[in-house]
Parts: sequence; C-alpha cells; structure tokens
Amino acid sequence: MYIKFNWASVLCTLIWLQFAAANKGTITDKRNEICSGMYSKKDWSGRVDPYISFNLQKLSDEGVSVVVFDFQDYIHIGATDAAGNTQYICTDEAIREELCTEEQKDKFIIQKEVYDPETGKNRTLATNIQTFFVNQTGMVKDKYEVKKTGYYCIATYPKSEGGSYKAEINFRNSFGNLAAAEINKLPLYGLLAIFYVVAMALYMFAFWKHKHELLPLQKYLLAAFVFLMIDSIFIWGYYDLKNTKGDTAGTKVYMVVVSILNSAKITMSLFLVLVVCKGYGVVYPKLNKTTMRRVQFFAVFTFCLSVAALIQNYLTPADSTSLKPLFTFVPLGICFMVFYFLILESLQQTVKYLKQQKQAVKLGMYKKLIIIFYVAFFVIFGGVILSSFVLIGMGTVEMIEQHWRTRFFFVDFWPSLVYFCVFVSIAFTWRPTSTSYMLAVSQQLPTDPENVADFDLDDLQSLEQEWNQEYEQPGGSIPQEADLNFSDDETDRKKTTQPPV
Repeated sequence: MYIKFNWASVLCTLIWLQFAAANKGTITDKRNEICSGMYSKKDWSGRVDPYISFNLQKLSDEGVSVVVFDFQDYIHIGATDAAGNTQYICTDEAIREELCTEEQKDKFIIQKEVYDPETGKNRTLATNIQTFFVNQTGMVKDKYEVKKTGYYCIATYPKSEGGSYKAEINFRNSFGNLAAAEINKLPLYGLLAIFYVVAMALYMFAFWKHKHELLPLQKYLLAAFVFLMIDSIFIWGYYDLKNTKGDTAGTKVYMVVVSILNSAKITMSLFLVLVVCKGYGVVYPKLNKTTMRRVQFFAVFTFCLSVAALIQNYLTPADSTSLKPLFTFVPLGICFMVFYFLILESLQQTVKYLKQQKQAVKLGMYKKLIIIFYVAFFVIFGGVILSSFVLIGMGTVEMIEQHWRTRFFFVDFWPSLVYFCVFVSIAFTWRPTSTSYMLAVSQQLPTDPENVADFDLDDLQSLEQEWNQEYEQPGGSIPQEADLNFSDDETDRKKTTQPPV
C-alpha cells in the first residue's frame, strides 16, 4: 500500500503555527504533527535529562505510526520505490521492494544516509530518529532523549485511513515545564523588573525632593511607575510559576490576570501620552475639566473593550472559525486608531500654540517628545528589518532550526524594552524640579534668539535669583511691563488662554 506523507504541508504548518511555544501539545488525526525547540542539558542545565514523551489518550483505529526527529533530519524519513514515489510507512509493499524489513513493519521508514539535492552530496543523520507503532492507549515507555539542542518534531499517521486518535506530547526540558522558546524570558523579564525599580527609585527621589512643587502630571507619572513595576514583576512571576508548576488551572488564571494588567498598561500609556501632548503639566497647570473627563472616559472605555477582547479570545477555541471575536476586536482597533490620531492632532496643536506664543523652553520639551517618538519608531522598525534580513539570509530548514531561539526577543521582549526606554525618557523629561512648577504656571520672557538654545528648565531658578538681586536692592523697582506673577493655579488659569480642544 502506498502512503503519501506530504512534508511540504508539514513545513507550511510549522510556519503558520509560528514555532510552537507550548511545553505540552496535542496531536490528533486532524493535526498529525507538532514541533518545539529543545535545549540539551549541556546548554541549559537543570534537574532532569530532557526528553520527549508520547501519551496516546484516544484511539479508534488499528494503530498509529509515530516518528520523533530533529527537523534538520526530515529528509531521512521515507524512501523512494521503483515507481519513483516516496513511501513513508513500512508496509507489505515496501517490504517486498526491500525498502524496510519485517521488524520495521508499520513504523516510519528511516534512511541513515540519503542524497541531498540542495547540496548535491549525501547526508548522514545528525541526531537519532525514533519511530514506533502504537496500538493501545497509554504512555509509551521509550522516551526520546534529547542530547543536542535543536528543533524537534513528532509526526503520526494512522494505519487505516479515516481512523481517529488523540495523543499528548510532552517536550520536557531540563530546567522545568516552560517551553524552550520561552525560557529566556524568565531572566530577561526579571532584569526588566529591576530596571523599573531602579528608574522608579530615581524618580521618587526627585519627587520627594520637590514634594512641595509638584504638578498633577508628575503624580500620574509616579503612579504609572508603580503600576509598571508591579506589571513587570507579575510577568516575571507568570513565567516562573509556569516553569515550576506547568500549564495548570492556576497558571491559566494567573495568565488572565497578567493579560488584564497588560491591557491596563496599554490604556494607561495612551492616556498619559495624550494628556501630555495636550499640554497637561507644562503648557497648562491643568486641562479643561470637560476635556480631561472626556479623555478619562475614553481611556476607561478602551480598557473595558480590551478586557472584553481578552476574555473573548480565551473563550474562543484556537481552531474556531467563528466571527464573534470581531465584535470586540474591531471596536478595540478603532479605539486605538482614535487614540493615535488624537495624540498626533493634540501634539500638532500644542507645538503650533507654543510657536505662536514664542515659548522656546516649553517648545524644546515638546521637540524632545517628538524626537523620543521618532527614535522609538525607528528602533522598533529597525528591529523588524534586521530580523527580516537575518531570516532572508537563512535557508528554510536553517530558519526553522534557529529562529525559535531568538524569535521571542524581537516579537515579545524587544517592544517591552523599547516601551521602558520611551516611558523613562518621557517621565524624566517631565520630572519634578525646583522650577518645573513655575514653568507650568508662567509665560517665558522674551529672550535673545541666539541664546534660546541655552535656556533650560533649571535656568528658570537662576533667572529668578538674578531678578531678585537686581530689583530688591535699595531704590530698585520692578518695571510694570516685565512683572513676573507666580500666583495660584486659579489666577493663572484665568490668565492663560488654551487653544480650542
């Protein structure tokens, strides 16, 4: 009997599955292959020797043929018969053609040496390939021992067409229950949490030092620092818990909590950037109450949609074709787009207003903000381009063999690291200083255009000291046209005209 086992479809499946990151996976008659990266004990030490196990949980067929292999050795599976067709299972027909022996019946055909058309040379097995036939449920005693770091796969095929089965595959690494593609996240997110703690400590020192000269925005930023520190610790704790306990019910609940925190993090970030771009804390001590209420309401609405989309995603099976998730994901995407356009429009209006008022110092702060946004965009875009060029330079097999080790950095950790740098840059640009409160409630005096670049936040204090030394001397008087009035917030709000929202 000739059996066709299409490895091209297997390759496409691997690419669309985005390199399975789960420590445990399920194989069925509808999804008959699964792969995962594995570290050897030499490359990542731990308490146990890494292995791959096969547990057949359901079978309504005569049996299932199974093969476990390193993906780079997939070319060694199968043999070409006299008609030029490739047979993968050792059947009676394959035995008659001497493609395999009677002892290998119902197993996958393995060739230790095979001609590679890509290189034009014969290739030998890089690692061991294990194949067996299972005809009853339960755990297979012979586990595949992983001696070399690589990308390992399990493929199955039923003895009779139309047979159904289900099996659980455990890619057990030496370090614990976490998938090999995710283990690097554990130390990196722990390091990121430490970064947040250090940055928050520096910000809190400035906050405490100038506790009597604080702006509401600076209080928001401190609260954001606390929240981001907690969020990063929770993310690190999730990977640590999953590595220790595995994919349990408690781990899944913890994952939902972390995801909700991540939704709050995104919404909070959009809210803070929007109010900063509207001039909150620097151009105006406080925004118009109606404007602030609208921004807060929109942020809460976006957060609720984000949580609803998250819950919808967890409740929807991975193989579902239902369009119900679109009822939450589409409005959420629209909210993000609205936030994006509001931020750009508000930043443009604020910069235009500051140019008209010739507020060079405040305008310089917003130019720094624009530079931060552009740098963050190009850094993320550059990471994508760099990753793409690396992948283009690889062959398909090499990409699958190597990319699982670094994919997490560009897809997951790299954006988190860029977010940290952007937030810290914005927070310290608007950090509490001895003059930051005066900057928010006062208008800058006309300055010599040649010296505007040398005028910075801390220069306001020296400017005020020189002013007092000059006009507080006997006989000195303050000219009426240059009166500096550092009055309370209410008076300044009446004197400051905000552009239309």
